[in-house]
Amino acid sequence: MTRSLMMQTALLTFLSVTAFAANAVICRWALDHQLIDPVSFTSLRLGSAALSLFAVMTLIHWSNRRRQTTIAQPTSKTNHGSWYAAVVLFLYALTFSYGYVAISTATGALVLAAVVQFTMIGYALRKGDKLHLAEWIGAAVALVGLLYLVYPKLTTPSWWGLVMVMASAFTWALYTLNGQKSLKPLSDTAFNFYRTLPLIAVASVLSLLFIGDQVFMTSKGFWLAVISGGVTTGLGYILWYTALPRLSASLASATQLLVPLIAAFGATWLIDEPITLRFMIAAALMLGGLGLVLHGRNEHRKTALKSTAA
Repeated sequence: MTRSLMMQTALLTFLSVTAFAANAVICRWALDHQLIDPVSFTSLRLGSAALSLFAVMTLIHWSNRRRQTTIAQPTSKTNHGSWYAAVVLFLYALTFSYGYVAISTATGALVLAAVVQFTMIGYALRKGDKLHLAEWIGAAVALVGLLYLVYPKLTTPSWWGLVMVMASAFTWALYTLNGQKSLKPLSDTAFNFYRTLPLIAVASVLSLLFIGDQVFMTSKGFWLAVISGGVTTGLGYILWYTALPRLSASLASATQLLVPLIAAFGATWLIDEPITLRFMIAAALMLGGLGLVLHGRNEHRKTALKSTAA
């Protein structure tokens, strides 16, 4: 990889990770200040992300067709995602919104990162994979950090917010695991977002019928949801999937650990959320532990490569 390509990859990675962290800040900003309700925020976020991805995918399609016409190549097949992935994506976004009604930005992003990694580890164990010693130690340290964050009282962070963020993390991990089988992740993701549109319609109708008195939206809340979907979600995914092929699996996972830290500083800067000593200690334990897990995975990968080469 050339120096310019390395710099470009680093920039794309940083911008995409920052976009993911911004999602947490924007969601908390809109919901904590009661600028919009969670269902409306989720609907606008997914809808505007689908529109953003549709615009980009259309440009890519036109560009590819023009290039293939010029050099007389057959049109490549486009992947179209799945309804399973779309439902999981919708549940992730909805629980994400409800979680940030009752939990701080930094705590939510930290718990999200930890639970995603724990779910991935659980999946690996279920498949019969053996964990490196560093992975066991790292998982234990990260779990201690998570327990320290919520102990001794589960009201700080709130029990409801914690459950919703953990559900959001679990569904995001399922979406990630499903996406690992994709040959064209950007195309699949775009079509998964398109498939959430009927789910958005159903959720909106149900919310009006059963919790109509809790449905509200200000102009600021509307634009925050649209920015969250069209920019930090839609364009964030595009940046991430552009950089991802150039990153190793361990480096790609490690960069995701930056999200809670960027979200914490972003929330402090934009919405005056304090960074507490408890959060800093828990973050050090959880991120340090998850770093050990990634180190262990990398050691496993190196061992597997050596044994294959031999």
